Amino acid sequence: MARPRNKSRAVVRPAAHHAADIVGIQIPTGRIHAQGQHWQTVLEAGSSPMIYRVYNAPPRTLADPGNTMLVEVDGAKRVLQVGVGTSLDVRAKRIRVKAGTGGATSSVEGWYVLVS
Repeated sequence: MARPRNKSRAVVRPAAHHAADIVGIQIPTGRIHAQGQHWQTVLEAGSSPMIYRVYNAPPRTLADPGNTMLVEVDGAKRVLQVGVGTSLDVRAKRIRVKAGTGGATSSVEGWYVLVS
């Protein structure tokens, strides 16, 4: 005879994690404050590329929608865009950034860390 099933099963859902919680070790590397006119080099690593997380922080005022951050990795022809409040993992020796369009100011702020 089969045992009756318990209908009050607990639903297991993954907890809300920040991206930093999912990856094992992160080494704080630097802060970003870039303008929209010129590319700013934020990283020139050694001989081998490493994985870095680049984060575009939301603006300090609620009235400003914020700018996208344009990211150039190792002089590539393709430019990556990081939206406001989001991050991007890149494998690179050299990272350059500048502010995109969309915000009330012509700058972006954020940070980057070495992800192992």
